[in-house]
Amino acid sequence: MIKFMEKGVSKIIDWILYTVLNEKQKKAISNLLTDKQKNILRKLTQHGKQHAQKQRLKQLKHHLYTLGFTYKALSELEELYSTTNDSHMKRLAAWELTQWYANQYKKAGARQALDYLPAVIDGETDQDQLRRAAIIKAECHDILDQPNEGKQIIDEALRSQQHPDLYLAYANLEETIEARTKWINKAMEVYNLQPVFFQTDHDSVVYDDLKTKPMDRKIENGPKVSVILPAYNAEDGIATAIESILTQTWQNIELLVVDDCSTDQTKDIVRAYMKQDTRITLLSTPGNSGPYVARNIALEAASGEYVTINDSDDWSHTEKIEIQANHLQINKKVIANTSEHARLTEELKLYRRGMPGRYIFSNMSSIMFRRKPVLKKVGYWDSVRFAADGEFKRRLIKVFGKARYVDLTSGPLSLPRQSVVSLTGSSAFGYNGYFKGVRKEYVDSLEHHHNRADTLYYPYPQKERPFPVPEPMWPNREEKPSGRRFFDVIMAADFRMADEHEKILQTINSLPAANKRIGFIQMYHYNLAFDQEINSLIRELLDGDRLQMLVYGEKVSTNRLIVMDPAVLEDWQQYIPDIAADNIHVMADVMPDELDIECCREHLQSYFGKTAIWHEEAIPISIMMKDGKVFDDASQ
Repeated sequence: MIKFMEKGVSKIIDWILYTVLNEKQKKAISNLLTDKQKNILRKLTQHGKQHAQKQRLKQLKHHLYTLGFTYKALSELEELYSTTNDSHMKRLAAWELTQWYANQYKKAGARQALDYLPAVIDGETDQDQLRRAAIIKAECHDILDQPNEGKQIIDEALRSQQHPDLYLAYANLEETIEARTKWINKAMEVYNLQPVFFQTDHDSVVYDDLKTKPMDRKIENGPKVSVILPAYNAEDGIATAIESILTQTWQNIELLVVDDCSTDQTKDIVRAYMKQDTRITLLSTPGNSGPYVARNIALEAASGEYVTINDSDDWSHTEKIEIQANHLQINKKVIANTSEHARLTEELKLYRRGMPGRYIFSNMSSIMFRRKPVLKKVGYWDSVRFAADGEFKRRLIKVFGKARYVDLTSGPLSLPRQSVVSLTGSSAFGYNGYFKGVRKEYVDSLEHHHNRADTLYYPYPQKERPFPVPEPMWPNREEKPSGRRFFDVIMAADFRMADEHEKILQTINSLPAANKRIGFIQMYHYNLAFDQEINSLIRELLDGDRLQMLVYGEKVSTNRLIVMDPAVLEDWQQYIPDIAADNIHVMADVMPDELDIECCREHLQSYFGKTAIWHEEAIPISIMMKDGKVFDDASQ
């Protein structure tokens, strides 16, 4: 009887959540609930039909974007769209497919996205979703060199609602910089921000011509704000960043520029500005080590009541510091805040960066925090080469509480430069709206540490790592004379599986003493029902030295690559490091009956460029590797 009642309640809540409430209403309710209340709600909705469908869709997205099952997950997403009879689910699947193809920013992708968009808006009543769909649709037409069709779509959307993202979408469709600026300023006006313009004395307009219209208002006597500006080979853009900081309405600032061993004219440009303005200080890192070490050097030297960041080639609106500092002044309990941004390409077009139909969103790098309490309880940024903003935010929230970290709805107080290189999305270490490879491993490792650590205070200098991270994130990276790092043995497995732990331990313990360095590669089973992270016992083994997790984008070599479970080879996955192995072994003593062996062999060849020895009977690793050779009678 109780289970029957639970299912009944679950169906009612499921209907309210996925039929009655829109996304904005659900977010507002979520912000009011405690974590305990959210867990109760999750349990109550687990039997709901639409909840189950959304969970499946969520897992498909996770496998597609984060785990890299590009072919199978996309195929299943397309199959779900084609076969479902549920109109709500069809819209959701169509929306995910639209984003996948639109985010490729290519003509073929734009055409495919346009094919799915009618299903996205069919029966949709949520105005926010209709706006997002209109923005994607207009963007696709622009990619196809059809800006007039795009304008018609945005014009129609504007008849239903006025919204700053729609204004920025229209800006992208304009040919002249004057017309484009008009629409950007309509977005600024929504937030009561001073208009911007492009000031140029040459034929073509470029990003560095961006300015805020001059303001008479100057705030001289507010608390001092330390602005940290890390710089590496930034001669082409650092003047834009410096001038946008020096012309802030909030005048009581110190600008701490930290040069990360630049080889160009960066330091000379900074010194020239120092002669004009005494608020600038130039510092240097002892060796090239990335922006977060540079930030920590500046934070150590900072004297302001508040601290904030500005990247070395990014423009900030004149009112940015004022708005964030005033918020901290008024809200004494708030420990930190961020403002919003809209990314601007070098072609002076707004860029979504994977956000679904949105140009304006929170800028984690804009953080402004109270220096003394943060230094006392949280300390410094994690000393890695990239991605530490999110880790710092998580520590602030864990130490001070979620309510004391505020993402302001400020409007675009910065228009960060989106370089052509970043736009390609080719970087294995980059971020385009989702975690993959090295960034996923970083998040998984930090969460494991945060959940178990006695303290989340990080000192500077960071003499010991608080948790292991992949080598591409190290401030001092390894020398690679051959272009590859060497490991005696590399093991590939799905380290999420609980039953793999004993097998891994036995393998490590049986390795000859000469095998001093071991690499792990996380490869995944394709299983939508499995939603676990890497086994915590495996995490405890990783030390970042003798035992390291290797990630997509790395180039390594090894005497032996051992695939512990052939099932991880069955479905092609993208995020595999580049490995040059002398010998490859597949432990095939336990295999599912339905495993497609030929498919596994093909995928292994495509990943590692050679065939493997398949051990169909259990053979101790110590015997297999005796004298550094594989026995001739090893099963093929």
